[in-house]
Amino acid sequence: MLFRSDLWEQIGHAAWASADPGLQYDTTINEWHTCPESGRINASNPCSEYMFLDDTACNLASINLLAFLGEDGKFDIERFEHACRLWTVTLEVSVLMAQFPSKEIAKLSYDFRTLGLGFANIGGLLMTDGIAYDSHEGRALCGAISAIMTGVSYATSAEMAAKLGPFPG
Repeated sequence: MLFRSDLWEQIGHAAWASADPGLQYDTTINEWHTCPESGRINASNPCSEYMFLDDTACNLASINLLAFLGEDGKFDIERFEHACRLWTVTLEVSVLMAQFPSKEIAKLSYDFRTLGLGFANIGGLLMTDGIAYDSHEGRALCGAISAIMTGVSYATSAEMAAKLGPFPG
């Protein structure tokens, strides 16, 4: 019989060894649900980067952060903000143009506009700048980039909703 600490150790090791996200807590996931009146979140996609209603698609894109590193070694915030805005609109359009594996997934993707914008190469950006991945400075830079992306994406989404109306769901 395993003791609790042994079980946690095995779960943590299995998550690390397989690059799996590990455990998810049903209560927390549903407390943070952005559309709780539409149903429960029962599961995530295999990478666990996307959790929403059953039969919805994760319409995702990632922006390569190294593309915004100038020759002077500085991160070009204005170009990054422009890319965040452009990719938010692109993801919105992609829902209308995508082919989904079922009618239900297509309908729910349209009704809820399940978009996800992220970034790639944070490790490369940190290494280029000589910043340790697990450092206060590294976490601060990642937090700042995440905040800019989130703010620009939400503002762009609000602008689109002002012109086109909110998503049906």
